Amino acid sequence: MHAPLRFPFTVGLVAVAGLLLAACASGPSYPLYSPQAVTGTFGYSEQKVSETSFKVSYVTPQRSSIDSRSAVEDRRQALLTLSNDMAIWRASALALANGQKEFRVARRDNDVDVQRSTYDSYPYYSNRRYGPPGRPYYGPDFYGPPWPDTSVWMRAQTTLIVEFGRRPGEDFFIADEAIARLRQTYPGADQPVMTK
Repeated sequence: MHAPLRFPFTVGLVAVAGLLLAACASGPSYPLYSPQAVTGTFGYSEQKVSETSFKVSYVTPQRSSIDSRSAVEDRRQALLTLSNDMAIWRASALALANGQKEFRVARRDNDVDVQRSTYDSYPYYSNRRYGPPGRPYYGPDFYGPPWPDTSVWMRAQTTLIVEFGRRPGEDFFIADEAIARLRQTYPGADQPVMTK
């Protein structure tokens, strides 16, 4: 009588568990121009204010930056531009869906959420036997920086109140031209959802 084969069963169980974990980790990749209700973390949303106006919001995906003043400001400006452009794109689509060719922005609110977290990039070298406390040792007479590293995460949000039509002397958008321009600026931003 032979002993039961446990090895193939164990390998098979581990393989199935690995596939299940991979499926959870590799969900769909949403394009920039997506409803926030679908993505859960970024995208556009709208609320009808009246027959001729909507409140349109866009929240950008969260992005990281190195912690230097110029890098943070550059990323901040890029995220604000993205959130403004995507909100205008959605307002343009709403105008066309409501039979309007033009709209104006009656109000615009921008916000950038900046979060900083500090961490020790050399946690295994901060022991006294390698150098002074908190300063990793890299060789004779050279110790690493005594300060911790900081990561910066940012997300921008733009909220617009848009009114269909235009008023004399005020800036306005032509909806189909705005969409065409933004499609050129952000190629693939409104493509169908891609699965990984």
